[in-house]
Amino acid sequence: MVEVRCVDGTMLAIRPVPVLDRDGVPYEITLRLLRDGRLFGEVGERCGWFIATTAARLRAARGGGNADAFPASSLEAGLRAWATDEQLPADEAWECFERYVPRDRELFAFLSRDPDDLSSAGDLRVTLRTERSWLTIPDSERGRWRVRCLAVLDAWGAGGSGVRAVLTSTELLVLLEQLVQDFADVGTAYEPGEDLTGLRRPVG
Repeated sequence: MVEVRCVDGTMLAIRPVPVLDRDGVPYEITLRLLRDGRLFGEVGERCGWFIATTAARLRAARGGGNADAFPASSLEAGLRAWATDEQLPADEAWECFERYVPRDRELFAFLSRDPDDLSSAGDLRVTLRTERSWLTIPDSERGRWRVRCLAVLDAWGAGGSGVRAVLTSTELLVLLEQLVQDFADVGTAYEPGEDLTGLRRPVG
């Protein structure tokens, strides 16, 4: 079970719950959120494949040797995939639409929805934000900006309270890879495949 230390000092645990088919075989995942061991919410029915795909995209973004890299937002990735399907230049399509979309890059957002989701309410999302700090050059009046991208994990519980954790690219990758391993441990493994994500959906 994945645990994250939040900025308020509490621990947010993310526990996968298998979604079963009519024969009782796991085929997807819902996430159960626990705050300091107590139920906080249940979110993201059938979100396992999307999380595994996000982990693969994050590994690919870091593959060029940039340990601080993050993948494109889910919106950008979706638009580029659409452009490719329509045989349009993906870079040109993104440049055209980028000015019309929010500046904060969201990697994923999972909600509790009725009637499909479980009875509890909740919200779990990861947004990429840019942090800027001014660094003074020693023995000089000059300086430079340090620009760093961080992942902000926000979770909201059924009672309307929320928690936040701030993660580096490495910390987010560890979290996602542990989640994917937890999915396999409860019977929903995502195997390497031949598609662009490098994953194959589990067969239920």
